Amino acid sequence: MLRILCFAAFFIQACFPANLAISTYFKSGFTPTAITSDAQGNILIAGAAVIDPVAETTGAAVVKINPSATQYLYLTYLDSAAADQVTGIAVDSAGNAYVSGWTVNPNFEAVGGGSLGTAPTGSQDPRSFVTKLGPDGAVLFSVFIGGSVASEAKGVALTPQGQILVSGLALANGFPSTSGAYSVATSNGNWFLMELDPTASKMIFSATGIGGSSIAFDSTGNIYLAGSSTGTNYPTTPGAYQTTFVQGSYCFGFCQIGFPGVLQHVTKVDPAASKLIYSTGLNGQTGQIGNVANTGLAVDAAGDVFVTGMLLEAQYPFTVTAPSTSLYTSYLSKLDPAGASLLFSIPVGGGGVALDSSGSLYVGGIASSYRPSLNGPGNLTAPVAPPAIFPWVPQQCWPNSVVATNEAYVMKVDPATGNTLDGQWIDGSGPIAVGVTIAGGNVWLTGSTPAADVPLTPLALLPANLGSGFATGAFLSAVNFSASSSSGTPNIACVLDAANLEHVRAVGPNQAISIFGENLGPATGVAAPDGTDPSVAGVTVTINAEPAPLLYVSSTQINVLVPMPALLPTNNFPASLTLGVSVNGAQSIQRQFPFVLSNPNLFANLSATVGTCVGTIITNTGFQPLAQNADGSLNSCANPAKLGSTVSFFVDGAGGNTSVPLALVASIGECSATAYGSVIDGFVYKMETPLPSSLKSCAVSSVSTPGAVFSLPVTFSSNDTPVGPVYVIPPPLQGPIVDFTQSQAMTMILWVTQ
Repeated sequence: MLRILCFAAFFIQACFPANLAISTYFKSGFTPTAITSDAQGNILIAGAAVIDPVAETTGAAVVKINPSATQYLYLTYLDSAAADQVTGIAVDSAGNAYVSGWTVNPNFEAVGGGSLGTAPTGSQDPRSFVTKLGPDGAVLFSVFIGGSVASEAKGVALTPQGQILVSGLALANGFPSTSGAYSVATSNGNWFLMELDPTASKMIFSATGIGGSSIAFDSTGNIYLAGSSTGTNYPTTPGAYQTTFVQGSYCFGFCQIGFPGVLQHVTKVDPAASKLIYSTGLNGQTGQIGNVANTGLAVDAAGDVFVTGMLLEAQYPFTVTAPSTSLYTSYLSKLDPAGASLLFSIPVGGGGVALDSSGSLYVGGIASSYRPSLNGPGNLTAPVAPPAIFPWVPQQCWPNSVVATNEAYVMKVDPATGNTLDGQWIDGSGPIAVGVTIAGGNVWLTGSTPAADVPLTPLALLPANLGSGFATGAFLSAVNFSASSSSGTPNIACVLDAANLEHVRAVGPNQAISIFGENLGPATGVAAPDGTDPSVAGVTVTINAEPAPLLYVSSTQINVLVPMPALLPTNNFPASLTLGVSVNGAQSIQRQFPFVLSNPNLFANLSATVGTCVGTIITNTGFQPLAQNADGSLNSCANPAKLGSTVSFFVDGAGGNTSVPLALVASIGECSATAYGSVIDGFVYKMETPLPSSLKSCAVSSVSTPGAVFSLPVTFSSNDTPVGPVYVIPPPLQGPIVDFTQSQAMTMILWVTQ
């Protein structure tokens, strides 16, 4: 029997994760930028949506989804040009939505409201806009602001009185300012803050020199602003926490070119924006300041301010030990009501922050392995551990820059101390969290994802014919913190392909998948006595309510085969399958997966690249497959295959009819060959692959030194579709500028000799 599916791990539980109530990949080709919710619990998400897939054009759009995330209430496109950026969204008590952004489209349609700005003249002349949508998604008005001055609106909010507050950056001098409002002599490159009446017919005030992408209010109507921008001239007030800015920079690759980093500020002004109550920076002050990008702001009843954001190669004033495993990390900080003291600052968040009506604090974020300056041939990032609240998440689920750059989460934090109280892990190959909102007793998180490999819960919105889900799209997850799991309850951290530990997108018949988490089975791992079994050690996995063949179970891992469903739809492939995990008779977790009739995946080790080897002449970077030489021994640098011989690779997930031989096309250097396979172990195809007799014929090398060992690049395809593992995120084998095609096959390295 081929026993290569049992990867054991053990982690001690230290908390009881919150409940992932709803999670979905709700729309391909959509990139969220902001989220909010209305009084009925509906979720509203603004962003950019692909309008023409062939031309790859996008337009500004707003999606409204019902409280159970099962139905679109509307999808409204604000424009049909790729020249728009949507930055913020707010909603009033009647369900009207207000969207901020900017455009360089001269034909962007302005309707209703007042004459507060002019249309842009072209690509170098952006204009800020504010659009109001009715509860049904109809455009009620859409107005330019800022007169004829180029600007970029970064955020929008509604005052307690229902006025529209919009803020952004002016890109030229002459941005409007009104008497009595705070102003600076030149607006070029500086922030603005503008208040409009509810119909956008007139400007109530316009201030220059202050503003932010995140806006909040206190009970008296004072305005709080947080944002990030380059330069050191943002105004501060005496006695504030940080009264001077030190410009930082960040770089890529070998740091031949540095880029100015943005710096964060937090400002409190009176309701008329006439005076600064306080204004402070919140950044590192010495050494490499890097990039400090604010992504959220919340204010409690006492006037304490909570800000969150992302750091890139940046110092930051943490009040706890700063992380050292990634150059791309996050922060959550609390300032006192005077803006003078930093009460706590911890390395979590970056995906939005919110307070509920009781004052409980929630933050969205990501754990990231992104290291732009260090990625290079043979220089992979070690898996990056999640925040300490997630000790139950096995290392196989951590981001490692090969199968995942990011993993998302929602976390509950003690607003007084900054101690993390609870959290929910949201798996995927690269989700980016952009905002949180609270509705219906859930904390909702949205963002973009490079594939439909985030958790999918049954009945939630899911695009039709999703397939392997390689297109970038949007995810939406709802976490319930009021019904935290009890001790011993099973929890899923991630679902991976068992052949190579890549994140599962679609599944096919006879594909082995590994479910990682906690309390999934017995403390000591148990293999299925007969190779496969519908129940092992009290563990049952069902697919569409039918028991699935188990291979292995333990407290942290279940390996299971995807069977051919008993009932197949007659059309509209791929369908979806519902997977359920039951431990000792208690049905506790369900996940949904798109289903395809064939989804072949190579067995391979993706934990490290294969590059140089003592005695090799040619170096090709790639990964180590499970490969057998003609004599049945494992292929390696020390045990190369002979050119002209046959080497065996191993594939699962190739389909339900295992009596039919499988044929794949193998690309070997610039040569190709047909690999034929038959089933062993009941579901694994052993692919017999002929090697070329000469490397010269495949343009791999002109060297023919007898006895030399060469690293030979190999990939496979089936019906012109790459065989997995495939790249969903850009490969870490090159610098940040790569010729990357999503879903290209990962290169396997085979060692050969003359």
